[in-house]
Amino acid sequence: MDDTTTTAHDGAETESAGPTDPMDRWITDTELSTRFPYYTRANADEVGPEPFSPLGWSLAWMTGCIPGVANGFVAFGVLEPEEFAVDPPEVFGNWGGYFYNQLSLPRTMGARMPGASPEAIDDAYFGDHPGVPPYQAHPDDEDEAQSAKLAETMGWAMSTESFPAQDDSSRTSIQVVRDRPDLSAMSNTALVDRARHVAGALLEDAWTVYCQSALGSSLGPGAVQAISAAIGRGPDAVKVMAAVGDIESADAPRAMWAMSRTVRESEHLSGEFDAGVDGLLDRLRGSDDAGARSFLEAWDELIATHGHRGPNEWDLRPHSWTTQPSMPLGMLERMRHQSDDKSPTEAHERAVAERESLTAELLAMVEGDDEAHGGLQAGIRSAGVFYSAREKGKNACIRLIHEAKLALMEVGRRLVDEGHLDDAQQVFMVTDDELDAFLEDPASMMGTVRERDAAFAHLHTVEPPYIVGHREGGVPPISSWGPRGGRKAESASAGDVLQGAMGAPGTATGVARVVLDPSDPGDFGPGDIMVAPTTDPSWVPLFLAAEGVVVNVGAVASHAAIVCRELGLPCAVSVHDATDRIPDGATIEIDGSTGTVRIVSLP
Repeated sequence: MDDTTTTAHDGAETESAGPTDPMDRWITDTELSTRFPYYTRANADEVGPEPFSPLGWSLAWMTGCIPGVANGFVAFGVLEPEEFAVDPPEVFGNWGGYFYNQLSLPRTMGARMPGASPEAIDDAYFGDHPGVPPYQAHPDDEDEAQSAKLAETMGWAMSTESFPAQDDSSRTSIQVVRDRPDLSAMSNTALVDRARHVAGALLEDAWTVYCQSALGSSLGPGAVQAISAAIGRGPDAVKVMAAVGDIESADAPRAMWAMSRTVRESEHLSGEFDAGVDGLLDRLRGSDDAGARSFLEAWDELIATHGHRGPNEWDLRPHSWTTQPSMPLGMLERMRHQSDDKSPTEAHERAVAERESLTAELLAMVEGDDEAHGGLQAGIRSAGVFYSAREKGKNACIRLIHEAKLALMEVGRRLVDEGHLDDAQQVFMVTDDELDAFLEDPASMMGTVRERDAAFAHLHTVEPPYIVGHREGGVPPISSWGPRGGRKAESASAGDVLQGAMGAPGTATGVARVVLDPSDPGDFGPGDIMVAPTTDPSWVPLFLAAEGVVVNVGAVASHAAIVCRELGLPCAVSVHDATDRIPDGATIEIDGSTGTVRIVSLP
């Protein structure tokens, strides 16, 4: 793997395995917490579907994200600072490069939150996903002082009309992007300083606020779902939380929809897209066509505003729309074939009308029950405020990570030009602690960098354990992990109904297309229903080429559900093993209000 010293799971220092030895550990493996002993990959794919690079984890996560999350838990009233550690981290974990959510820490919040429970927290964050171990109480889980603080926070979250701190954080991140200096004119030292600043102190501040938005986003929906179910209208819960507006993650697909209409209406642009996306931008820049100029203006605005999007965007290493424009161009290629009646603006307007009508109807049903009426009204309002805040917070963090990425990519490109690296992305194979020495003498670490690059590629081929923890025997060695996708669930048959959870309202029938990578969606196109393991914002433009969305994991407050409700697309979440069980090419029918997927016919 490499010849540097790492920390084993028991905290002892050991020598890393050599490149020909079995890979049992990885350079960024974290320690298991004894106080909060369980970690899970449940819902972790929304943050880290692929392994995190050594520099991505050690710089952005250890110095920015993790301290910010810790601050957010304290600010929300869950814990006091002395109750948990930041280094080694107890709010998240990382083994074999794979990101792990804390399972025990949110359950402690459930034990302390008035009216909540650890089981309710599990349901809100992980849905009905199998493999989550039952809650086991810890003597310190219940705390009257923290319960009082959480009661105050809950009162605020259920009554506030806005979250100004999240708006401020969003504006700060946008300004950092606008103020980006000419990276090509900066020294390597200045580029690294910029990366450390934006992915350190600025990212910590952004995560402090974002964490509060994410925690707050479970409260209102929980109340809405409970009251709707109590009056026999459970499936309507997602409908009264649809199309709430101001969902930043829906802005890019709306902009791209308008661009796709420009392409669809232009003979010249359609011809250029027919010729392929490779070299497309260069061809358009060399064209005198007015439509080409209009498209390029919209393209420049898209990249300036949303260029931070990309797969696995929480890591520093992966390409973004800015560094690899073929990704959004490929999405536009599919979107341009969608019919005009799939306009997200019109779908949003229909969803708003349904939401307003249903809201009035459900409130009328609980008229006279002051507690239920007030709770439903407050829950709907809170869901709108914090769904918007959550997506703003996520965007703010990703913008800052992207700014660090661009600075370090520039360093990587220079090292390639100088003959030190084979590929610019290899710069992310060093840790933050090693970076300065590496830049001082790149040749001294090139063997280690290449070994890690090969090992990192291998990590993408293995399946990390779903749950790790002290009570589960610790973290098994990487050499014992099975191949990615090696465990296949049995394919469904015609007539089978797969039960997931409500995501976004509506029904749709279409051809299932299993998409595992947004940059390579295969035959997916208009009339199809996308079946995915999970999604992050970089997937969203593909939604507009779909009739509906089905994802393996998630809950009502997960990314796919929030954005599909905003765009007016049916979505079923937490459909276990959907990418295995639903055959590609099968005709399926989904109901996003109930989370059901019916196999109509097989291919």
